[in-house]
Amino acid sequence: MLGWEIVNEKKDYNLSIPPISKQEEEIINELTKLFKEESKDKDISSKNIRKEIAELLIDYCKYHHISLEPDQEKYFVDYLMYNIYGFNGIEEFLSDHQIEEIAVIGIDKPVYVYHTERGWLETNLKFRSEETVIAVINKIARQVGRRITYQNPKINAVLPDGSRLHASIPPISNVEITIRKFRSNPVTPVELFEKNIYSKDAIAFLSLVFQSDFNILIAGNTASGKTTTLNALFSFVPLSDRILVIEETPEINIPHPHKIKLLSNPELKISMKNLVEDSLRMRPDRVVVGEIRTEEETESFIETILSGQARGSYATFHAQSSDEVIKRMLNLGVSAYDVASIDFIIIQRRLMRYDSNTRRYWEERKGIEISETSREGGVNKLFSLDMKSGNFSGDPSKSNKYEDIASSFGMTKKELNEEIDFRKGILSSIKYNSYNEFVFKLQEKLFSNINLKDIIHKKEADESKVNR
Repeated sequence: MLGWEIVNEKKDYNLSIPPISKQEEEIINELTKLFKEESKDKDISSKNIRKEIAELLIDYCKYHHISLEPDQEKYFVDYLMYNIYGFNGIEEFLSDHQIEEIAVIGIDKPVYVYHTERGWLETNLKFRSEETVIAVINKIARQVGRRITYQNPKINAVLPDGSRLHASIPPISNVEITIRKFRSNPVTPVELFEKNIYSKDAIAFLSLVFQSDFNILIAGNTASGKTTTLNALFSFVPLSDRILVIEETPEINIPHPHKIKLLSNPELKISMKNLVEDSLRMRPDRVVVGEIRTEEETESFIETILSGQARGSYATFHAQSSDEVIKRMLNLGVSAYDVASIDFIIIQRRLMRYDSNTRRYWEERKGIEISETSREGGVNKLFSLDMKSGNFSGDPSKSNKYEDIASSFGMTKKELNEEIDFRKGILSSIKYNSYNEFVFKLQEKLFSNINLKDIIHKKEADESKVNR
């Protein structure tokens, strides 16, 4: 018996390979053993694996007088590929760009996936044995030199493509795998307003804020898209800037060629605080501290701001509103005076929605508010979401920092209003096929003195080295 199966029943999300009969399953099992035995003494390159498996299948069928239809032959080879070298069907989820998360929740239970547009979906894949799940975990973790065992029953790892793997086995769990996928082509600011997460007015205003010398915190609940929004808004930061990214888990994906990534490592006793202290000697233009959760990490972020080492510092944080950000910061030991060093707070949340007319239930990611802090430790809301209408609106000119922004751009308030309208026009007019293309076209319109040709050439050269 295979340790996994495609159930013979339509689910919310169905793999491309069909369910198989018990007789077909027996053949797959036999061929798996045969191939493993025969390949012991062969040096098979990755390019020839499928060809070798197909030839073995043909020889086996001839010997046993079995006749296969062309489509049957194809899915037999697919099954063998998944069973011998693959992740027993999970690779299909990994290759679907609309899947954000993959969750194995136990034996004889359906695997679930989180779809960008449709939310959590039950799939037609399930695992039948603990040993098979452990084998899959170790196949995935092998890419980063890790292994799960009953003596070491938990893994947290970052895969080569940036995806995050968490897996556990008894005695911690019955067996589970959670893979949060890394998006290779990040969301653009245009998508943020096209998907009605923020308004175009808000994005145009934030383009000025991110270009200027301000410290920004993006907060929200789990999986609300905080890092996705931070990546998108970083497209307004000049590509010529030197960026220092300090994270525990690599999630920040920005196109700036002059960037340094530092990762904390608890096992080596290298904390975020240690890396922030190191950054004081590195002369960055911008510092991103990734996600801050603990008192020490919060202290590190505030220390980054107060040191004045960069023109802007950025982080993500767990909180449901700007007021909650302030309260949590105070509870984590930050003084009200120091909290005010965070210039702007962006709140984005994952909301559960329900339409009583259609009885439809779904999930949305929405910008909730954009606020600025005051010297007294309070907040001034500039944009907010009307929950009933779904409109995200506000008046940025009410910002106490509006004059500072205008001055930093060498403009009057009236000219700054005109600049916001100009940027809204740019955002509406840019045609692009990828995030990188969007960023280069945007910056071409915004910054006439940045040598984008050299930056593009360097980025392409760097990517070429990575892909070799």
